Amino acid sequence: MYRKYLLPILLLLALSLGACAAPSSDTTSDTAGDSGSGAAADSGGGQVIIIIPEEPASLNQYLAVAAIVRQVADAVTGPLAAVNADGEFVPVLAAELPTVENGGVSEDFRTVTWKLRPDLKWSDGEPLTSDDIKFTWETLADPASGNVLSLGFDLIESVETPDDQTAVITYSEVNQAYLQQFLYGILPRHAAGEAADMAEWDWNRNPVSAGPYVVSEWNSGESIIMERNPNYYLEGRPYLDRLIFTIVPDSGAQVAMMAQGEAQVQIWPGETRDVYDAQVAGQATLAEIPGQWNMTIYFNHSMPFDDDPGATPPHPVLGDVRVRQAIAHAIDYDTILTDISPDSTASTSPFAYGWYKCDLERPYPYDVDAANALLDEAGWVMGDDGIRVAQGAEYAEDGTRLTVQLEGYTNFQPLVRLEEALVEMFKQVGIEGTIQNDDFSVIFGSYGDGAPRKLGNFDMLIYDTSLTLEPHATVANLYGSDAIPSADNPAGANYARWVNADADAALATAGGTVDIATRQAAYCDLAQLIADELPSLNLFLYTEGYGASNRLSGYEVNMWGSLTWDVQNWQMD
Repeated sequence: MYRKYLLPILLLLALSLGACAAPSSDTTSDTAGDSGSGAAADSGGGQVIIIIPEEPASLNQYLAVAAIVRQVADAVTGPLAAVNADGEFVPVLAAELPTVENGGVSEDFRTVTWKLRPDLKWSDGEPLTSDDIKFTWETLADPASGNVLSLGFDLIESVETPDDQTAVITYSEVNQAYLQQFLYGILPRHAAGEAADMAEWDWNRNPVSAGPYVVSEWNSGESIIMERNPNYYLEGRPYLDRLIFTIVPDSGAQVAMMAQGEAQVQIWPGETRDVYDAQVAGQATLAEIPGQWNMTIYFNHSMPFDDDPGATPPHPVLGDVRVRQAIAHAIDYDTILTDISPDSTASTSPFAYGWYKCDLERPYPYDVDAANALLDEAGWVMGDDGIRVAQGAEYAEDGTRLTVQLEGYTNFQPLVRLEEALVEMFKQVGIEGTIQNDDFSVIFGSYGDGAPRKLGNFDMLIYDTSLTLEPHATVANLYGSDAIPSADNPAGANYARWVNADADAALATAGGTVDIATRQAAYCDLAQLIADELPSLNLFLYTEGYGASNRLSGYEVNMWGSLTWDVQNWQMD
């Protein structure tokens, strides 16, 4: 996914331990709604043109995991709480963060009480109340909604609304992620629709908003135009009158627009700082910091294209762990970090940052001899053309060519360069690699859309992934044996089709307590199991960046947020 998170820091999880400071309802200097600029309300106006490389299919963040959706949608999204640039949860629509200390969280961590700020309104002027919180749960807990995010809505037993500003949520078990339960926004009961129809809601492209902006015009393939939300909860904000998201797939054209002052913000196109600075000629500055996106290869353990999305039968090539290990040994990680992605840092685990960080030695260092030995042992012999064929392989018929396809996403040249380099590396050990890059709507589509990773119709996926401040729901959905996508579990994300009882036990341990040390140790146990059996292989962490006009102020990068996480604070000189 496109770069969007910045500034890695070592975090101590506040969440269920109640360690996050909870600002009072009349204090906004520490909230996601205020960067502390202190500018007067009448100092705003004007517009900012934001370059995006691809058009989002929807602004409903519960229908898509593609990063481009959040980049745009956060400008119209109103969460109860968000994460600021310091890695702290802060209230947004909520008056305060519920904790054990303030009575918002019960002693057994199974009841959470949210209090809304007073007099909240949707952009159409209708009151925003606790009933909208209840409606959001009712909708997203319904499997028919098509919700693709694993945020623990299925753990909620009930939502009571004793008054318009209070929602009392009861969980069936401990949910460590209660603070990010509604991170991607509240849905309006009066302006949405039935849960089963969520994919078709008009609201998805023209949302009644609780965020700083509202959509005024959507020109497919060209632009999305937003105007100020007249009912935004922070008086005097947003400062800008208008946002224009302009869709420009070509990175050269993007940089040219920035250099000519025709746009003010862009997602980093992948050049080094020196190259970017030379191209934009002083018009803009690149905010470039080590980031959160973890380049990952997912190995399909199951037979593709067999009309069965389950874990069996095994993949004829990748079902043998020795082949997966040989591929890992064939990768020249130093060359990738030096020549392909020089601003990146090595990564050996999904848990590469945050309070849950697990540092592993590279489990399969670059070793062509070791790769060849594993492939020989696995029954793949070198052919006359330098590509191996099966001869006594565990799952493939004799004579099967050792071919694997890398499947990524379009419109990101750094990924293409990486894929091309990997294909050359594989060739050195007799593996024929091919590349298939799909549009975001295809590779990150839903089960109902027939997305290849959902149906298991691929060999190897390659794209960058990330974890939130509270990672458990995402991790359990990526690696739990019960999270393989299917018609009965369309939101499942165990795309590797990996089944491992020890991994399930580690996940159960991490998910069953609020003790940080216990959870971190369990995640490190899981990281080692992943290294051993290779459902996935992590390569590196991208350096993150956005280009921003030198005339833009109030703009702050955020590892845990999106491009527009603080757009209400932006101003143009």
